[in-house]
Amino acid sequence: MSTATETNGPAARPGGPARELDQLDHLIAMLRSGAGNDPQLSNQVGVVSAQWRRPPRIQVTGRAHAGRSTVLHALALMSAVETGPVDEPGASDPVLDADIIVYVLSGAPLPADRRILATLPPEHTVVVLNKADAVGSRWGEAVAAAEQYSRELGILTLPVVASLAVRTRAGALNDADMATLQRLAGTTDPALTLSPDLFVSSSAGPDVAEREQLLHRWDLYGVSSALIALRQDPELTPHALLQILHAVSGIDALHQTLHRRYEQVSALHGGVLLDELARLAAAAVPGEGGHARDILEDYLFGDDALWMGLCAGLACSDVAHLAAGYRSPSPADADDALARAARWRAVVSSDMSPAARRAGLRVHNGYIRLWERMSSAGL
Repeated sequence: MSTATETNGPAARPGGPARELDQLDHLIAMLRSGAGNDPQLSNQVGVVSAQWRRPPRIQVTGRAHAGRSTVLHALALMSAVETGPVDEPGASDPVLDADIIVYVLSGAPLPADRRILATLPPEHTVVVLNKADAVGSRWGEAVAAAEQYSRELGILTLPVVASLAVRTRAGALNDADMATLQRLAGTTDPALTLSPDLFVSSSAGPDVAEREQLLHRWDLYGVSSALIALRQDPELTPHALLQILHAVSGIDALHQTLHRRYEQVSALHGGVLLDELARLAAAAVPGEGGHARDILEDYLFGDDALWMGLCAGLACSDVAHLAAGYRSPSPADADDALARAARWRAVVSSDMSPAARRAGLRVHNGYIRLWERMSSAGL
């Protein structure tokens, strides 16, 4: 049950792991004391490189008691921080300036939620419908509610039971849990899991203490889900049952969404780095015996920079829909690279927005370089 969402640096280039960090370190060293002989430019490149190396920031926000802390713990991301509550009487709303915003709801969005969400960019925001087990009587009703809020807010909304996700991440089903669950799975009383009070009622049997402990450890939704699974397959192992509980918490869909957003933001940061390096190259004044500008321009026309530009172009919101069919930024072979380059060349010559055409040019140039490398045409 991996919760890994963050990655180090940009997506890997075809044929090997990402090398941009090593290449940038080499570039900085060359500018400082190598053929570049321009310590000032080296320091400037070091500054923009350090900015690019910082991981994208994630903020988890929402109204008080929506479950911000629980969602944060369920995500377990190093770069995620919890903000203060929004719409708190007597307090200012938190500044929401992170690269990715996770906005937590515990029910239908209130006017205060809609006011805040209207100010956030949809492409950098994910709404979590937390406590989804309290929405209706079936998971499908929570999914339908999340889809409705997605349409109303214009922002992707996902149903999650963060409290169960935290339990499956931090705990394990012990022998006592399994014994109680297997015993209860043999009962046919539909009222047993209708409410916490009914579940621990003495009228359900003498094992009140065991049921109270089970409810404390896994909540009613977790217990109900476990009983359904055991009735379908009484031979489930504790590990398999824990995986089922993790899945029904809905946290995996949120992790996958954040992983994609994280990669998009990282790619866009790479585009900003290339823009800054191009600006520094244009403003560079050759020193006595130095070749700093040539070294910087060589990097910008190198394989790593063109790959970084390709990823940045694909992540541009103006053209991201055009790459929706790509399973990977990397082409399958030289023919695929050339076909992709031709498609993006059409974007460059189209009447789309300037941002879209600029992104298309970056993607086109990247695929042309990959075609050269894969076909040996560039040798």
